[in-house]
Amino acid sequence: MIKKHRISEQTFEFLTLFTMVVGTVIGAGIYIKNTEIIKATQNPIISIMLWAIVGLVCFLSVLVFIEISSSTKHFGNGTMGNWTKLFINRKTASFFALLYLVIYTPAFYALFTGTFIFFLFQLIGIQLSAGLQLILYLSLGIFMMVFFALFNAFKPKWSKWLQVGGNIFKFIPLFIALVAGFVLSGKNGAMFNQGFYQGEHLGDWSQHNWKATSFFRGFGGIMLSFDGFYFIANSQKTATHKQVVPKALMAGMIFAASFYVLMAISLFLGSPDGSIAFLFKRMLGNSSIAAKIIPNLMMMLICFLNLNIFSMIGILNLESDVEAKLLFVGERRGKISKFKCAVIGITGASFFYILCLTMGIFIHRGDWHGWTTMNNSLSERPIEFIGIMGSVGSILSFFIVDVLIFAALINRKTNKVKVDKYPGVPILSIISGIFVTIFILAGLYTFIDSDPTHKTRFVDTSGMYFLILFVSLILSTVIAWLIQEQFFKIHPFPGGFDGYLDDEDFSPFMFKFKPWKNYYRRDPKSKSSPKKTKNDKMK
Repeated sequence: MIKKHRISEQTFEFLTLFTMVVGTVIGAGIYIKNTEIIKATQNPIISIMLWAIVGLVCFLSVLVFIEISSSTKHFGNGTMGNWTKLFINRKTASFFALLYLVIYTPAFYALFTGTFIFFLFQLIGIQLSAGLQLILYLSLGIFMMVFFALFNAFKPKWSKWLQVGGNIFKFIPLFIALVAGFVLSGKNGAMFNQGFYQGEHLGDWSQHNWKATSFFRGFGGIMLSFDGFYFIANSQKTATHKQVVPKALMAGMIFAASFYVLMAISLFLGSPDGSIAFLFKRMLGNSSIAAKIIPNLMMMLICFLNLNIFSMIGILNLESDVEAKLLFVGERRGKISKFKCAVIGITGASFFYILCLTMGIFIHRGDWHGWTTMNNSLSERPIEFIGIMGSVGSILSFFIVDVLIFAALINRKTNKVKVDKYPGVPILSIISGIFVTIFILAGLYTFIDSDPTHKTRFVDTSGMYFLILFVSLILSTVIAWLIQEQFFKIHPFPGGFDGYLDDEDFSPFMFKFKPWKNYYRRDPKSKSSPKKTKNDKMK
C-alpha cells in the first residue's frame, strides 16, 4: 500500500510539472507569430522546419539547464542572475540581472498589455477616435500592469491558481483549431494559395521559394514563442520527488515542441494566412458574430495570462537577484519586499509602455502618418514599437541562455561549481550552444532587415527602429551597471558578495553590521564561516 501511495504521489508530481512546462512554453507565440513567420520566410515548408529545429534545440537546452539548476537545488536562488554568479562571476551576473530588470521584464509587461487592448478594440468592432484610443491605451494599460503587479505581490497563490486554470482553458480552442486546420485543408490554405485568398493579397509566399536567406528569417518570431522555457528548470528545487523532474521537463518540452509543429502544419493547411483568427473565420463564416468574437477573446485570454505570469516572474526575479547581492536597492540593502519589487516593475514597465506607445502613434513611417492615420481607424501600428521592445527582450534573453550553456560546458572541465552531472550534457551543451548562437544572429538579421521583399526604404521599416532601440537600451543598461558598481564600492556588503542577504543581519535603525549575529550558510562559492549550531555556542 505504501509503495502504491508513493507511486501515486510521484505520478501526481510528474503531471503537475508536465502541465507547468506545457502551460509556460505554449503561449501567445503560435497565436501571434505564425503569420509573421510565413511572411518572413516566404515559404510555409521552411516555416514548419524552423518550428521543428527551434523546438528540438530548446529541448536539448532544457537538459543542460537541469544540470545548471542543480547548483542551487539545496540553497540559494534559481535565477539566471544567480546561476551566472556561480558559473561565471558576480559582475557579469549583475549586468544580466539589470538586463532583466531594465529591458526584459518591462518589454513583456508592455507587449502583452498593448496586445490585449488592441484585440479588445477588435472585439468591440467600433471605429474610435484617435484621442479615445490613446486614453484607453494609457488608462487601461497602466491599470492592468498595476493590478497584476500588486496581485502577484499580495496574492501569489491566487495568481498560480489563475495561471493553472487559465492554461487548461486556453487549450480548448487550441485543440479545436488543431483539428479544424487538417479538416479544412485545401487550396485556400496558406500552404497552397501563394498568398492570395478570394482575390485578397495576404502576402508573398510559395512552396517553391527556397532562398537561402529564408532559412534565417523565421527564427526571430519563433524564439519569442519559446522564450521563458528555462524558468521551469529550477522546479526541481521545490519538488518532493526530485527524480521525476528531469522526466517531466523533457516530456513537457517534447509535447510543447511537437504541438507547435503540428499546429503550424494545421494552420498552413487550413488558414489562408496561417493565423488562428482566419482559421476560425473559415470555420464559422466570415460574417458570423462568433468568428469575430472567439479569436479576439482567445487572444485577450492569452495576453491576460501572459501578463500575469510575467508579473510573477518579474517580482520573483527581482527579489531573488537582490537576495543574491546582484542589484543595489539602497544603503541598507536588506531583503526587498514583494511590494517594492512590484513598484519597481510597474515604474519601469509604465515608462517603456508610454514611451513606445507614443512613438508608435506619432512617428511617421511608410503609410502611417501619425495621429491623423489613427483617427477613426484600427491598426496595429500604435503598438508596433511595443512589439519591437519584445523582440529586443527575446534576443537578449536567448543571449543570456547561450552564455550559461557554454558556462555549464566549461564547468564540466573546471568543476568550479558542484552540480548533478547528467550523461550527455557536454555534447548537448555544444550542440544547443552553437544553434542558439545561430538563432540569435538569425533573429538579429530578421529584425533589422525586416522587409524580405525590400520594396520599402530601410528608414521606413521596423528594422531601423529595432536597431535604434536595441543599441540605446544596451547602452542604457551599461550606464546603469557602471553607476551600480560605483554604489557597490561606496556601500560594500559587510560579508562581501559571496552568499546571500539572509546570511547577514542588518539593524533596522543603524546601517551597521552586527558581527555577533552573523550566521552563514555554506555554499560552493562562499568563503564565509559556516552557520553556528547550539553545540558550538555552548563550547
